[in-house]
Amino acid sequence: MQHWLEVVDPVTAVLGGGIDSLGAPLWIPWPLPAGWSFGGLAHGGIDGSSAAEATVSCWSGEDPFGDPVEAVLVSEEAGAGVGSHFAGLAISYPTSGVGFGAPDAQFVVDGRVVSVWAVEAVEDRAVYAGEAAGRWLWVVLHPAEASAIVVQRPSLVEARALGAELALLPLGELSPRLLLT
Repeated sequence: MQHWLEVVDPVTAVLGGGIDSLGAPLWIPWPLPAGWSFGGLAHGGIDGSSAAEATVSCWSGEDPFGDPVEAVLVSEEAGAGVGSHFAGLAISYPTSGVGFGAPDAQFVVDGRVVSVWAVEAVEDRAVYAGEAAGRWLWVVLHPAEASAIVVQRPSLVEARALGAELALLPLGELSPRLLLT
């Protein structure tokens, strides 16, 4: 199974209205931590499907210790495989421990507490997965040591809910992580 992703640079995504036409939620850390910026988005799905089954947003900033971090947030329908792609895994679903036992972290997603579990991934990143708004939520953090940010119970909102506030997002450069599709 192959997936396809269309990458949209931060300026086009925010000012060009690229966010309005997405088929799945685009999660944004909100309020945005000080010093963080938007590094673009990607959307797509499984080859042969015309429906957008996944969205990806990329963010860069600093962790609580002042070290650089990049966060990739994926919302996808079951089986799309986009989250596992960014996790560096050759699977379509999170690993078997997701959803069982105590969660490793929690996020507040659109005002609701969402549990996420650590996913075994390649060494250079920390990966968490759970369910939000009826889809998989993947949180991929670079480097792996950046996992300290999930301890603070981050808050995410759906980008379209921000309306005109989207224009206030600090825009960074297009993340090279999105180009590795």
